[in-house]
Amino acid sequence: MINRISWLRHSRQAVRLNKSLPISRLIAGAMLAAGIGGCATVHPQAGFSHVGALVQSRLGETVIWNDGSKAAGQIAQRTRALLKQPLTVDAAVEIALINNQSLQADYEQLGVSEADLVSAGLLSNPVLSFQMRFPARPYHAVNASIDQTFLDLLLLPARKHMAQANFRSAQATVTNDVLTLASKVRRQYYRYQADLELAAMQQHIVEVNAAGADAARHLRQAGNTSELAYDLPLDFYETSKLKAAAAHAAALESHEKLGSLMGLWGQSLNYRIPATLPPMPSRDLTQANIESLAVKNSLALAAQKQKMLALKQQLNMAHVGWLFPGASFGLAYVRDPDVKSTLGPEFSIPLPIFNQGQPAVARAAAEYMAAAHRYKATAVNLRATVREDWIRLAAARQQANFYNNVLLPLRHRIVTEQRSAFYGMYVSVFAWLAARQAEIRAKEHYVQSLRQYWVARQRLREDLGGRFPAIGPVAPRRQTSARMKVK
Repeated sequence: MINRISWLRHSRQAVRLNKSLPISRLIAGAMLAAGIGGCATVHPQAGFSHVGALVQSRLGETVIWNDGSKAAGQIAQRTRALLKQPLTVDAAVEIALINNQSLQADYEQLGVSEADLVSAGLLSNPVLSFQMRFPARPYHAVNASIDQTFLDLLLLPARKHMAQANFRSAQATVTNDVLTLASKVRRQYYRYQADLELAAMQQHIVEVNAAGADAARHLRQAGNTSELAYDLPLDFYETSKLKAAAAHAAALESHEKLGSLMGLWGQSLNYRIPATLPPMPSRDLTQANIESLAVKNSLALAAQKQKMLALKQQLNMAHVGWLFPGASFGLAYVRDPDVKSTLGPEFSIPLPIFNQGQPAVARAAAEYMAAAHRYKATAVNLRATVREDWIRLAAARQQANFYNNVLLPLRHRIVTEQRSAFYGMYVSVFAWLAARQAEIRAKEHYVQSLRQYWVARQRLREDLGGRFPAIGPVAPRRQTSARMKVK
C-alpha cells in the first residue's frame, strides 16, 4: 500500500485529467488515486489510553472500555468481587467507572472523534466521469476525466489541525466526565451513609418515645396521671414512628441513587455499605492558591481551550476558502473525429462576484470569539465555585466540630445527670427521656453537619480536577449515644 503522506507531498495542486484512454486503464488509474489518497485505518480506542492515564493520575483508578469483547467478562467478574464485601467509597467509585453505561457511551465519543480525525487527513474521493458520443464516424468520440478540487488539497493541513484540536477536546471532555461521575458517586455514598445513620437515630427516638408512652400508660392505669399527661407521650411516640418511616424511605432512595450511578440492577442492588459516616481529617486544605490550582487542573477548561483552537483553524480556513471555492487545475486531452487531438492545461475558477466569502468569515470569527468569551467565563465561574465550596467545607467543619466537641458532650452529661436524678427519684422518667431525646437530636444535627462536610469536600475535590492531597490524619469520632432501656 502506498503511503498516503507521499501522495500529499506530490499533490500540492489539484489534478484534473481529461484523456481519451481505454476504459480499463482509466478505471485502474482511478482506483490507484483512491488507494493513494485513502489508505487509512480507524482505531476507535486510539485516544482511550490517554484518558486512562489521566484518570489514573487524578483518581488512582483504572477505567475499562467495554467494547463487547473480553472487557465485558472482566467488568462483570470485578463487579461481583467488589459486591461480595461491604462497599467502601473507593470500591463504589471503581464499580461506577467500569460499569456505568452513560460513561461507556461517552467513551464511544472518542471513537467518533478518532474517525473525524482520520477523515480530516484524507483527500476527498476523485470523481470519475465518462462520456461517449454516437454515431461513431470514423470512430467514437470519447471524453473521460478524474477530477480533484484544488481547495481540498490547500486546506488539508488546516483541516487536520482542527480535527486534532477537536480530538484533544473530546479526550479532555471524556476524562472530565469520568472525574465528575467519581465525584457524584462519592457524594451519594456519603449521603447514603448519613441517611442510614439518621434512620437509625430516628429508630432510637421511637424507642425512647415508646418507653415514655409505656410509662404514661402504667401511670394512667394506676390513676396517678391525667388523660392529657397520657396523650402527650403517646402523640410523641406516634409522630416519631412517622419520622422514622420517612427516614427509612430516604435511606432506600439514597440506596437506589447510588446503585444507579454504579450501573447496578437486579440482584446486584443487594449491596451493603458501612452505616456510619467516617470522621473528619484533623485538618483541611487551606484557601491559599486553590483558585489557581482549580484553573490549572480543570479538564473542562482544557476541553474548551482545545475547542477554541479548533475554531481558530476554522476561521483560518474561512479566510482562505473564499479565494478558491471549487477551483480546479489539471490537464485536458481531447480526441475528436473532426479535429486534431489536443493536450493542454485546464483551469476552473469561480468568479467571486455575488459571494466574496464575507458571511463565512464573519460567522467563523463570531464562533471563535464566542468560544473565547465562554472560556474566560468558565474560568471566572470556576474560581467562584471553588471559593464557595471551600466556604461550605469550612462552615460544615466548624459546625460539626461544635457539635462533636461542645454540644454532644454537654447533652451526654445532662442525660447522665438526669438518669442519676431519676434513680434518686428527684425527677420523673419523662425528664430523663426528654434529655435522652435531646441528646439524639444533637447527634442527628452532628451527622447532618458531617454529611455536609463530606459532600462539600468531594465538590472541592472535583473543582480541583480530582486531585485532593492527603493533608492530615483522621480523628476518631466521639461516641456518646447508646440504646437505653427503661424498666
